Amino acid sequence: MASRWRGIASGIAGAVGVLLIFLGVLLGYATHSLFNEWVFSDRIAASLQNPRVADFVAQQIADATIAAKPDLVGLRPVLIGVGRSLVASAPFRAAVRRGARAMHRAILNGTGRSVALSVQDLGVLIESAAELQPGLAKRIPARLSTALGRLEQLPAGDKMLRLARMANRMHAATLLLYVLGFLGCAASVWLSSQKRRAIVRLGLALIGLGLVLAIVARFGAPVLGHFARPLDFAQAIAGVAGAFLGGLMLWAAGLGFAGLVLAAASASLLERIPLEAWSAHAWHWSIGPHPLMRVRLLRGLLGAAVGTALLCWPLSSIIVLAWLAGLIVAFAGLREAFAAALHLLPQIPSGSASTHQERPASRAAVVMVSGLAIVLLAVSAWVIFRPEATRSAPLELVACNGSPTLCDRPLDQVIFPCSHNSMGGADVPGWMFPNQSASIREQLEDGIRGLLIDVHYGVAVGDRVRTELEDEQAAMAKYESVVGKEGMEAAVRIRDRMVGEQAGARDAYLCHGFCELGAERLIPVLHQIHDFLVANPGEVLMICVQDEGVTPRDVARCFEESGLIDFVYRGSVKPPWPTLREMVETDQRVLVTGEHVTAGVDWYHPAFEVMQETPYEFHDPSQFSNQPNRGGTGGSLYLLNHWIESTPMPKPSNAAIVNARAALMARIESFERERRHVPNFVAVDFYKVGDLVAVVRDLNERPRPGAAVAQASTGRAAP
Repeated sequence: MASRWRGIASGIAGAVGVLLIFLGVLLGYATHSLFNEWVFSDRIAASLQNPRVADFVAQQIADATIAAKPDLVGLRPVLIGVGRSLVASAPFRAAVRRGARAMHRAILNGTGRSVALSVQDLGVLIESAAELQPGLAKRIPARLSTALGRLEQLPAGDKMLRLARMANRMHAATLLLYVLGFLGCAASVWLSSQKRRAIVRLGLALIGLGLVLAIVARFGAPVLGHFARPLDFAQAIAGVAGAFLGGLMLWAAGLGFAGLVLAAASASLLERIPLEAWSAHAWHWSIGPHPLMRVRLLRGLLGAAVGTALLCWPLSSIIVLAWLAGLIVAFAGLREAFAAALHLLPQIPSGSASTHQERPASRAAVVMVSGLAIVLLAVSAWVIFRPEATRSAPLELVACNGSPTLCDRPLDQVIFPCSHNSMGGADVPGWMFPNQSASIREQLEDGIRGLLIDVHYGVAVGDRVRTELEDEQAAMAKYESVVGKEGMEAAVRIRDRMVGEQAGARDAYLCHGFCELGAERLIPVLHQIHDFLVANPGEVLMICVQDEGVTPRDVARCFEESGLIDFVYRGSVKPPWPTLREMVETDQRVLVTGEHVTAGVDWYHPAFEVMQETPYEFHDPSQFSNQPNRGGTGGSLYLLNHWIESTPMPKPSNAAIVNARAALMARIESFERERRHVPNFVAVDFYKVGDLVAVVRDLNERPRPGAAVAQASTGRAAP
C-alpha cells in the first residue's frame, strides 16, 4: 500500500513539476518578447513584411488621409498604392517602431482605457513616398497621423490588456516557477521506486509540451485570426500574431530537446526500452479489438479527428506527423549514443547491488552520462534564454549617415560635416549677414549633420523680431563684439522703427547677436529637423546650442513641442560611445549640447564637457590653430572650427579658400596628427562653397584602426 501511495505521489509531483516548468517557459517567453519594449516594437515592425498586414495598413493610411482631406476620396486606390510602397519603406517601419514603443508603455503603465498603435508624422512619410506624384504629395496634411489598430479590437482584447498588465508585474516569478518545477520533478524521482524510468517519463512529458508549443507557434496565428472580425482586420491580426509567435518555435525546440536529452540519457542506463513492444501495443490499441466500449469510443473519436485533420489541413497535419516521427527517431538515436558511450567506459564495480529493474552501471558511467546530459541541457537553455534569441530580425539598415561603413563605428570615430551659425541661411527671408548658403532644412538634405545654432529670447513686432535684452548696456557691448559696429548700428536702426508697434508674446528664436538682423522661431525649425529624421531613419545628428539667456526648461519645451524630443540621445556622454547603429536602432539620433546653462534637463549636456574645441577667431588661414580652446582637454569628442572671421559680414570668397579640398584635408590631417584623434565635428561657413561634405565622406570611408581598438576595448560589438 505504501508503495502504491508513493507511486501516486510521485506521479502528482512529476505532473506539477512539469506543468510549472511549462508555465515558466511561457512566462519567460512573454517577458522577453512582450514586456521588453524594444523587442515588442521590433516584432510589430517585422509584421509589416506580411503582405496581408501591409495591405491592411495601406488601407488604414488611405482612410486616415481621406478623413483629413475628404476631397481625396476619389483617389483612394491611388492612396492605397502609395500606402503599399510606404509600408515597405524603412522610414515607415521606424515610425511604427516608435508608435509600438509608445503603445507598449501605455499598456504596461496602465495609462488610458483605449490603447492604440498610432503612427505619427504620416504626412511627412506619405510626401516622401509620393515623390513621383507631386500633385498628390502637396495635398497631404503635414501633421497627419493614424491609428493602425486598437487593442480592444482583438478577440477578448480587454481581457488581454488586463492579463498583460498583471503578467508584467509577475514576470519576476519566472525563475521561481523554474525552481519549483525542478523541485517537483526531483521529488517525483525521489518518491519513485524506479527512478530512471521516472526520469524517462518526465523527459517524455517535456517532449510532449514542447510539441504543444511548436504547434501553437506554427498554427496559432491563423487560429487567432479566425476569431477576429471584420475579416480584413482578422488577416492583419494573423500576420501580427505570426510575428510574435514565430519566436516561440525556438523555445518549443529547446523545451523538447531538454526532455529528449533527459529521457534518452536515463533510458540508456536501463536494461532495455521496449520500443518494439510499445509500438505493437500502440498499434493494437489503435485498431485491434477491445472489450471496453469507452476505449473504443475514445479511439474512434481520436481516429475521426486525425482523419478530418488530414483531409482539411493535409500540409499542417503532415508537418505535425513529421515532428512526431522526428522525435521518435531522435529519441532512439540519442539513447543509442548514450548507451554506446556508457559501454566504452571501463566498468568499475559499484558498492551497491542493482535491482532487477535497472541494469548494473558503474559510477563513472552514471557520472559521464549525467554530465553529458547536463551539458546538453545547459546548451539548450542558453540557446533559448540568450537575449539575441528573443529579438526579431532588425530592420533594414543600409547605411548610417550615408555610409554602410559607419553603422558599426562608435560616435567618437565618425566625422560630421557641420555648419557654423547654421540658422543664418542666405535664403532665409530678412536675414542680414548670413553665415550659410541655405536654410537648415536644405543643409540637412545636402549632407550637413552638425548644427551650431544661437538661441535668444525675442518678441515678434510686425515682420521683425525684437531681441529681449534684460541688461541693455551689457548686452549691447557683448553683441557689438559679435556683429561688429556696422551690424550694431543696423540693429539699432531697426529697433527704433519698431517703437510703438504692437508686440507679440516672448518666445525662443534663432538669431545671431541681434534678432533684429534676422530671426526664426526655434520650434518650427526644430520641427523641420524632426521631419528630416522621420524621413531618414539612418541619420544621426549633433546640435550645439549657444544659449543666450534661454533657460534649459524653455529649450526642452521647444524640443517637446516640435516632436524632436523623440529623437534625443539619452545615454552616457563619455566613452564608450555607442555605435551609430545602436543610436539608430534605439532612435536616439540627436546629441544635444548647450554652451552655457544646461542643468535640469538630462539629455541637454554641457558642450565643453562633452567636446574639446579649437580656437575660432581666425582672420587669415595662416592663423589656423588646433590647440585646445574652451573646455580644455576634458571632452571625448572634438570640434574643429574652420572659418575666417570677417565681422559683421561673412564672405563666401573666404569660404572658397578654406573649404577647398586641399585646404580642408590639410587642416583635418594636421589636427589628427597634433591631437591624436579624428575631429568629430568640422564646422565651416558657407558649406556649399568648397568640398566639405565630399571631404568628410572620403575621410569616413577610410579604415580607422582606432575605431576597431575602441570597440574592442569597450567590449561593444555590433548588434
